[in-house]
Amino acid sequence: MPKKRQESYKLLKRHICYYLASGVVTMTMPVFVHAEETTTSAPVEAEFDSAFLIGDAQKVDISRFKYGNPVLPGEYNVDVYVNGQWFGKRRMVFKALDPNKNAVTCFTGMNLLEYGVKQDILSKHTTLQKENNSCYKIEEWVENAFYEFDTSRLRVDISIPQVALQKNAQGYVDPSVWDRGINAGFLSYSGSAYKTFNQSNDQSETTNAFMGVTAGLNIAGWQLRHNGQWQWQDTPAENQSKSDYQETSTYLQRAFPKYRGVLTLGDSFTNGEVFDSIGYRGIDFSSDDRMLPNSMLGYAPRIRGNAKTNAKVEVRQQGQLIYQTTVAPGNFEINDLYPTGFGGEIEVSIIEANGQVQKFSVPYASVVQMLRPGVNRYSLTVGQFRDQDIDLNPWVVQGKYQQGINNYLTGYTGIQATENYAAVLLGAAFATPIGAVALDVTHSEADFEKQSSQSGQSFRLSYSKLISPTNTNLTLAAYRYSTENFYKLRDALLIRDLEEKGVNTYAAAGHQRSEFQITLNQGLPEGWGNFYVVGSWVDYWNRSESTKQYQIGYSNNYHGLTYGLSAINRKVEYGSNDATHDTEYLMTLSFPINFKKNSVNVNVTASEDSRTVGASGMVGDRFSYGASVSHQDYANPTFNANGRYRTNYATVGGSYSIADSYQQAMVSLSGSVVAHSDGILFGPEQGQTMVLVHAPDAAGAKVNNTVGLSVNKAGYAVIPYVTPYRLNDITLDPQEMSSQVELEETSQRIAPFAGAIAKVDFTTKTGYA
Repeated sequence: MPKKRQESYKLLKRHICYYLASGVVTMTMPVFVHAEETTTSAPVEAEFDSAFLIGDAQKVDISRFKYGNPVLPGEYNVDVYVNGQWFGKRRMVFKALDPNKNAVTCFTGMNLLEYGVKQDILSKHTTLQKENNSCYKIEEWVENAFYEFDTSRLRVDISIPQVALQKNAQGYVDPSVWDRGINAGFLSYSGSAYKTFNQSNDQSETTNAFMGVTAGLNIAGWQLRHNGQWQWQDTPAENQSKSDYQETSTYLQRAFPKYRGVLTLGDSFTNGEVFDSIGYRGIDFSSDDRMLPNSMLGYAPRIRGNAKTNAKVEVRQQGQLIYQTTVAPGNFEINDLYPTGFGGEIEVSIIEANGQVQKFSVPYASVVQMLRPGVNRYSLTVGQFRDQDIDLNPWVVQGKYQQGINNYLTGYTGIQATENYAAVLLGAAFATPIGAVALDVTHSEADFEKQSSQSGQSFRLSYSKLISPTNTNLTLAAYRYSTENFYKLRDALLIRDLEEKGVNTYAAAGHQRSEFQITLNQGLPEGWGNFYVVGSWVDYWNRSESTKQYQIGYSNNYHGLTYGLSAINRKVEYGSNDATHDTEYLMTLSFPINFKKNSVNVNVTASEDSRTVGASGMVGDRFSYGASVSHQDYANPTFNANGRYRTNYATVGGSYSIADSYQQAMVSLSGSVVAHSDGILFGPEQGQTMVLVHAPDAAGAKVNNTVGLSVNKAGYAVIPYVTPYRLNDITLDPQEMSSQVELEETSQRIAPFAGAIAKVDFTTKTGYA
């Protein structure tokens, strides 16, 4: 046999022997791993007798298999599991401390805090002088802790004894992990401009513009905030142009995790959970429920309505504009109101393209004051009263405290005091077999210039019950009954303000006697839909006036067809023989039409005197559109069209409406600007709690947390909203970035403070593959 062929034969034989030896060892390994798991969690050294191998296979070094699945030194992108729970993807470095043993990795104190290890266990190792950023073997941090690395699945399973873990409620994140973020500033904005051409005899034109802004500056954990709205109107026919800017709030704040509270300095609003929300200029320290785990969070209100055209929706509280947006024809929902407090009535105005205005009120109050045992809420406010409709600004002191005593009882109390006014509240909430009940009484003392001193009481009852067998959710609130001489703080100050202006306070200021609300949601058997009833009733001591309104509705879905029926009744009585009465019946239908890549949703709405047919959809994940035709009795049809496009820098939109008597065009722009130490970033959405993603040279990588967001050429992206005080998984998709760039990790977790601009750095490698 030729010498060259003989060498090739020996080399092939050696390779076969090597693979045969590896296969034999690998096949025997599961037996040893299983035995190990049934006895002890520590690694066990295994001995393999090479005498069982044949020929040249005996020369192969199989010592690396002595300690299980071999781990070579290097960096690995792995899935991390802690006691069976996935904690995300991590880039972990394994180093060979002993050339004859597997490579190992180390852990920092911050890693283990994130995994739920008790702080006192990590801090007791004073002899080693460990710090949270020091990296050590896991068994040095926590006794009997260990990990296993499955190289075939790139999975690291970490086992930590339960005695070393915090016993926390679901969703708990250790405050030491919370991130205050970087020093940065931002500006979130939402603006629109309308031009309306009246085609009637006067041929007039009107231009309106609106811009809502939230500006912020974060420095060393302190957060400066400003919220305001600018409005402009121009009417050439009347040679009139007016502009107005209204400040909603300007304040400086900082969170203090030790007290689960937030300190606020400046112009803001009180929390309205016990007393109605009021504006103040001063200082406030209040608990923040967002620092509680998910399982302990409470109630959030929503606003629902229906627009007949491309409409503008304005939301006011105590006469002050707090929110404005543009909606397409059909049903809409607002669930992102800026938090100006949780109490007090909200006025909603739907301004249609033809100038028609719908108005309705939404009660804004927490129905039941129940808290879990050991949980409390508190607030203390000292400052000057401020209200857009009242010129008086006396100093006000307000405090409240709620305490969950046990599973069945929560107690709460509060005080309000200013010059010539004081109020004290006492209340309790009970969990009973027939539902949750809250009852409180408020006593007030008020002095007026033209009236004698007035003292009275207000009683408030709340009830809530979910009847599981019938899937009935009932919220009943004989919300308040007040004696004739009881006054709320704002009502008392309004009367004193009117007295100083010489206005007849008896007729000008409404003095509420009682308010009643009821909400019933009834889920029907599967396939039969849902039924609901909402109603309210308000009357006054000093007016022969009462307001009643109710809404009943039914909705269901059948094979993709969503349909609903509703009736809305509003009645205002001004006396025994004088009243206004309005009833509206509504039917809605909605169904999708699917194409290859996109779908179009068709909507049909019909009432007594109008019909609307429309379609809406998405093209990709950036462009949305809609069009509709509306017809009212005794009028020609109205045509509406709208579109919205989400770029990497801003969201732009527009709409157009045309009818017999008018034409209207609208353009809108919204987004955010973030300024940080390395430059300026533009984003398409408004945000408060944000994350700045930095991945050098990873332009094009998609940020999975937000639709349509990708890393820019400078290696940055801004996620406009994340959940504060919660671990948020920030993940990148590298498919669209350059093939010459590699992400060393594609996922990280971060828990920012509310209002923070946190930064997440992703390490990249560049070079040709």
